[in-house]
Amino acid sequence: MKKKLSEYKYLFIVGLIGIFLGCISTYSAMTIYQQKSPLGKINNFYQKLKKTYYCDISDKRLISGAIDGMLNSLSDPYSQKLEGNHLKQINGVLTGNSFGGIGVEMQVFHNKIVICSVLRDTPAFKAHIKVNDELIGVNGKSVDARNFMELSKMIRGKIGTKVTLTLIRNNKKIDVTVVRANIKQSTVSVRQKGSATIIAISQFDVNTAKDLREALKNAKVLHSKKLIIDLRNNPGGIMEQAMTCAAYFVPYGKIIMKYEGRNEHQIIRSNKKLSNNFRTKLKPIIIINQHTASASEIFTAALVDNQCAVTVGQHSFGKGTVQQVGVDDNVEYKFTIAKWLTPRGKWINKRGIKPTYETPVSDIENLPKFQTNTLLKYNMMGLDIAILQKYLMALGYLSNNLTGVYDNATLNSVKMFQKDNNLKVTGIVNKDIRYALYVAAYNKFYNDDVTVSKALSIDF
Repeated sequence: MKKKLSEYKYLFIVGLIGIFLGCISTYSAMTIYQQKSPLGKINNFYQKLKKTYYCDISDKRLISGAIDGMLNSLSDPYSQKLEGNHLKQINGVLTGNSFGGIGVEMQVFHNKIVICSVLRDTPAFKAHIKVNDELIGVNGKSVDARNFMELSKMIRGKIGTKVTLTLIRNNKKIDVTVVRANIKQSTVSVRQKGSATIIAISQFDVNTAKDLREALKNAKVLHSKKLIIDLRNNPGGIMEQAMTCAAYFVPYGKIIMKYEGRNEHQIIRSNKKLSNNFRTKLKPIIIINQHTASASEIFTAALVDNQCAVTVGQHSFGKGTVQQVGVDDNVEYKFTIAKWLTPRGKWINKRGIKPTYETPVSDIENLPKFQTNTLLKYNMMGLDIAILQKYLMALGYLSNNLTGVYDNATLNSVKMFQKDNNLKVTGIVNKDIRYALYVAAYNKFYNDDVTVSKALSIDF
């Protein structure tokens, strides 16, 4: 009996040794495999840094750097980690932007701030603020065209708080107190220009298709003699939203775009499901420029290739790739997963869409912002002086005199601008004069828009 127990003990010990040796050999094989695999090299370097770098370094920092390195190695400007303002912009597109406000849009007209639109079912709408009301004060502080750039900050604020607007209506001054609410910032805006309707789409976010559908259902739009869709400076956004918008115009069964991924090829056609069972017979004239990109190019190409639209403006940007946005261990990123082709099979990447009718870029469109808030005076020189001269030339106050030097010609032009805009004539450019220049440039572009004028002249 003792002999048998000894044999069992022997076999048990041998078995344990066998298991132990097996584990060692398996571990050794795994180690060799890991060392030879690409990830093994990364892990080895990671371990070296953790052990021998002269100071402590967090895992988060090393992992983040590794992800950055992999994305940067692609040499693809559209594959990147998302952070800061870029992350905020992407999330705004995916969720829809909103803010605490009252629901009005304003513009400067003849040096007056005028309410040009009141959004339905907003605090301003319920407070009976009217289109064409002139705004002269906010919370007791007088405002005029010089304050235009600051107005949104003055009127917006925490939801539930109050703001008082001083308005002039029918030559009578009235004060209207409004409680701020959550205002959805629509990417779709509508305005009338004579017998034409102009719909501007700033980007394609999660609400764009719905907002465009509502705009197209509007009686004024339906009975307009001409529909213009302005996609200038539209950087793109959500591809599915652009395809849905295109399906409103493109006949069912026709190709909207072609999608080519590594292992997936699709042809997307217009259909009832994609358009949410909504169709319009309107054929728009689409305005594009060098900043019309990505999803806005998908929309444009779908309509143009199917003879549902013509285009006016300049060559579009030329972004023919599709990105996926993802989250992995609290790190947000995007990278390219496919390229897209127009219905006719053209890849517009780095080429863009050539407009049916080409118009020149106006001097106003390319005006830069001032780099500083420094007072600009006679005899000074520098970049901001050159920018000042560009504004004065674009507005017709200065002949071709781009020197970067605040000379006599520049001084006289500034004084003339100040006089024409009811500003104190000093010849010195301060913050208020900068704002006045911005507003004057915006008004000139808005009122003398060569591309819109061309679109209005086209019969389609």
